[in-house]
Amino acid sequence: MELQKARPISGPKQRPPFSHRLRNGSAWLLCLSFFFMIPIEFASLEWKQTTEGLWRIESGENTGVWFTLSWFLWALITLAGILGFTVGGLISRFAYERKRNRGVEGRDIAYYFAWIQLLTLVVTLPYYALNPEEGNSWIDYFPHILMLGIAVFLFRGRLSDLGLRLPSVKNTLALLASVAISYVVVYFFLDPLVTEPVARFFHLELNSWREDSISKGIDNALKAGWVAVFGQMALIGIIGPIAEEVVFRGLLMNALMKRGWVVLSIVLSSLVFALFHADITFLAPLFILGMILGTLYAVFRNLWAPILFHIVNNTASVILDILHK
Repeated sequence: MELQKARPISGPKQRPPFSHRLRNGSAWLLCLSFFFMIPIEFASLEWKQTTEGLWRIESGENTGVWFTLSWFLWALITLAGILGFTVGGLISRFAYERKRNRGVEGRDIAYYFAWIQLLTLVVTLPYYALNPEEGNSWIDYFPHILMLGIAVFLFRGRLSDLGLRLPSVKNTLALLASVAISYVVVYFFLDPLVTEPVARFFHLELNSWREDSISKGIDNALKAGWVAVFGQMALIGIIGPIAEEVVFRGLLMNALMKRGWVVLSIVLSSLVFALFHADITFLAPLFILGMILGTLYAVFRNLWAPILFHIVNNTASVILDILHK
């Protein structure tokens, strides 16, 4: 008679320490706080009808009931998240940040956005409180700088998990050709086939508050000198694109692609990318741009493909804006 091997008796699974559970939950709260700002920003936009019967959408300070309630809820979530994330980090001696994990999981996304939200508020709120009238300065791009810096720190030693890896020579040529073709298509066909028809259908004025803000920033840089102009180009044309591609393709789209949802990952990351800019007039073309960026990432499985296209697109826009002034 064959004796069965005795199975080791395993006790109940040990729960993580309270500080870790507190910190993980608070990280998700701050992640929610980050994305909750998108509908709040949309709610703050002001719709004004022009004499031509078109809708002009401007960045305003809408103080309606829904906006006030949404802002109050956001403030509660953010405050609870900051307190729990900070206290839990101090108690655990920032165990997550000291540990180097492999791969990218949900908790990595939560901690990434938690740090962005925390540091953005710590720096920008006091700055805007002391400089309420100042705008279009480097502080407006501080979140993008954080997006890039925090990614480098949290994913140190595993940036390739985000798709930041050098392509082969053969793939490099195909990547460059795809980027060039994509930009030509966008430059010649995006506005006449997407931007203008959508604006006509919804009776929107082709006047974007976001584009006006960028243009105003370039105007101020031109007055300050070429050093400021190159700084503006670096922020808009290089830092911004790299940071956004790390977020929308390297993190969000990557997480869905690993589950085999390639098409869904392209669509959802493109939608979040478009909504993130809070520009109703250019919502449709931004979504199409996101689809192109996502397709480049899905085809090459390399983050440098969408990064390069994003850099070319933004830098060319800045240069054209400067030449038209």
